Amino acid sequence: MSQQHTIILLIGLCFVAIYIIWHVFFKQRKQYFSRPIITKFETRMFVRLHQAFPHHHILTQVAFSALITSEDYKFRNQFNRKVTDFVITTKSMQVVAIIELDDPSHKGKEQEDAFRDYMLNQAGYRVFRYTAIPSTTQLRKDLLS
Repeated sequence: MSQQHTIILLIGLCFVAIYIIWHVFFKQRKQYFSRPIITKFETRMFVRLHQAFPHHHILTQVAFSALITSEDYKFRNQFNRKVTDFVITTKSMQVVAIIELDDPSHKGKEQEDAFRDYMLNQAGYRVFRYTAIPSTTQLRKDLLS
């Protein structure tokens, strides 16, 4: 076998090896992974909200688009892909309040948070922000007043 045939054979084998490696390690990788719906901090708040409001529904990670709308697409883009931490409803699904739990990742985002609150307030919702898990007494005082 000539040196030229050997080089062509080696190049061909390299292409086959690259294809097999790509197929095994990249193409068959999982594209989607599960993740927790809420963080541990939010889970503690969820439990506290259930303690404070046992006769209400506590919804988590509710899309703004489920709560507000606008006839103007320009305004819809402002709340597209935004979610609230918690929505508290009556048993008949009337919204009582929206709860935002601000962890340290909200530092420096006060203006963005204020605009989020503004949109929800304009739609008629009461929004409460907490940086720590309040007591059940405090929650009842805030939300039922």
